[in-house]
Amino acid sequence: MTDVRNDSSPVKPTLLSALLFLFFIQLLTIWMESIYRLSLIKLSPGKELLGLLFVLSPLALLFAGNRGQRVFCVGSLLIVLSARALCPLFQGAGLAIVSSAGVGAALIAVCCLLSGAYGIRRNTLGVGLAIAVLISVALRAWGSSFDISMGRQGDVLAWALVAFAAFLFRGSAYSPAEENATGSTPLMERLARSILLFSSLGMVYLVLSSPAVVTTWSGSNYIAGNLLLVTALAVAVVWQAAGLSRPHSLGRRTLIVWNLAFVTSLLAGILVHTVDFPAFPEVPALIVQPTTWPYHVPFYLMFMLSPVVVFNIAAAIESAPGTSPRAHVFPVMVGMILLTVITLLLIFTNTWGYLGPLSHVLRNRFYLPFLLVGTGMIVSLLLPFWKASLPLHRGTSFSMPAIIATLIIGVFAMAGVAFRTARPPQTPENPDTLTVLTYNMQQATDTEGHRNLYGQLAFLKKVGADIIGLQESDGARPSLGNIDATRFFAETLGYHVYFGPNAISGTYGTAILSRFPLENPRTLFTYSTVDEVGTATAEIEVGGRRIGLFNNHPAGPEEVKLAHAQALVKECAQYDYVITMGDHNTRPGSPAYAVVADVLSETWLQKYPDGTGPPHPLWPESTPENRDYDVTTRRIDYVFASPNFEVLESYYVLSPDSQTDHPAHWSVLGWEENE
Repeated sequence: MTDVRNDSSPVKPTLLSALLFLFFIQLLTIWMESIYRLSLIKLSPGKELLGLLFVLSPLALLFAGNRGQRVFCVGSLLIVLSARALCPLFQGAGLAIVSSAGVGAALIAVCCLLSGAYGIRRNTLGVGLAIAVLISVALRAWGSSFDISMGRQGDVLAWALVAFAAFLFRGSAYSPAEENATGSTPLMERLARSILLFSSLGMVYLVLSSPAVVTTWSGSNYIAGNLLLVTALAVAVVWQAAGLSRPHSLGRRTLIVWNLAFVTSLLAGILVHTVDFPAFPEVPALIVQPTTWPYHVPFYLMFMLSPVVVFNIAAAIESAPGTSPRAHVFPVMVGMILLTVITLLLIFTNTWGYLGPLSHVLRNRFYLPFLLVGTGMIVSLLLPFWKASLPLHRGTSFSMPAIIATLIIGVFAMAGVAFRTARPPQTPENPDTLTVLTYNMQQATDTEGHRNLYGQLAFLKKVGADIIGLQESDGARPSLGNIDATRFFAETLGYHVYFGPNAISGTYGTAILSRFPLENPRTLFTYSTVDEVGTATAEIEVGGRRIGLFNNHPAGPEEVKLAHAQALVKECAQYDYVITMGDHNTRPGSPAYAVVADVLSETWLQKYPDGTGPPHPLWPESTPENRDYDVTTRRIDYVFASPNFEVLESYYVLSPDSQTDHPAHWSVLGWEENE
């Protein structure tokens, strides 16, 4: 193999760096998502958490001599490529194992990159990261936040990217000059570089690699967010690739201030969207309207400042002195453990009610993980070993191919955003009936713990409902692969959508999809003790009738569900026509059920007073007789309607036919003849 540092062109090492960063982000995403989904189906962590032990994989370098380090350094990248290629072939536990191995190998590769033991030019890594983020944004743009290279649907694309990376890797080599390096750089310096590196990668993984993350936080404009991020990163790449950044042109103070502005913008955007929940059952419900553009400005500013992570990584790696790979084992493990803890902490701010003594410490602390990762970025740069000015420069000749590639990727990303968002929802004209579906999608997971977006999409297409209430739709979180499932469904099916309680509020997500334009959308927050209770609310107009829609998902002790039911019927009182749907987590005859049933009619019982009904023709085997489920007594998923609706049809499709762990329930409603 040829050392590409002797090649005058920086294009190959830059593109290889970009793909390696992309694969690391993707493997990290799959790793966390797989572990979470397997825990989700059992409602408790299990053996899948052993996958976290791959964080310790760099320890293998401590037992390798100089020749062994060479094998590990070259082999680690081969394992990363192999793991990424294999991911589309696995699901569940198999996917967790493969992605864990890929992440572990990537950590060994990071030790080698920090040491300078690869022939890859380290001063191409900053540009490579920027291009990697652009590729990630583009892949997600064409999938409505779902990375189209993930899963079985994207296997050919994934393999093509891996094959291209393998082709580029042929020109990389271990640098023999580093085999005898002593690694005498002070431990504190190596540790600071690692923390800066992994904190910056954490920002990429948690926020920048999928702009839909911020959209579900705030309801900010998805197109504007993508455009600002793509433009900022493209400018950063062009600035460096064009040779405009010279040695000592970016001072340490400038980089610190830039990081501070970036982190402050991010935290400000989160804090202005934080909700103060009702503290007692008798406290009136809190009604929260969607925020307007002034509230989104901090996030837009954060996107504009995002190239700082590129320069952080350049500072962490490019200016590092040559050392032995084993010298970075401990610092890299610390950095990765920090990133893992921050990711888990973000998940725990959502699942706070199940963490015992930590519950109230983490409740409504969505900002905390980002405060910690931002602190890691800034504090690392405050340590005295850094030079007054950091040598953040390309140091090679003008690179027109890198500039052209960047512009092509940026245009491709925005074309995907425009294409996926351009499909206008079709509004039926004065329909005689409405089909209303309540669907707990269990965070897009099937009963085996596999991501099931496409299975659920196919189910929703079959039902063809006019109104869909999604529960456990969550937001774009690391536990769900940073996918905005409601956007994916709405843009693919052609529905209007309101994702009610934002992801910052810590609910599991209630969203309304509708063939009719949604007016006056808002969220109703009621008293909660375990899971935050946010009810998505909106209005539609059909045939001159204004209909109030409510999508519900209360959870917790009976007093929580009773407070929700009382607030719900109070809000329903302002409408002549009302439809509510949702997973109420309460059985027929319970106090909370009775409060709603005294005002509204449960459509299933209105159609079938004895509580039993026929299966749907498309799912003839999905009946209570063939499943351990008694619709008459065990149901918790309901559609309620005001008395001026007539129930023409009503169905339950049970799990696993429903493609989730809950039954899917829908009713076909008409207008009372004597209204």
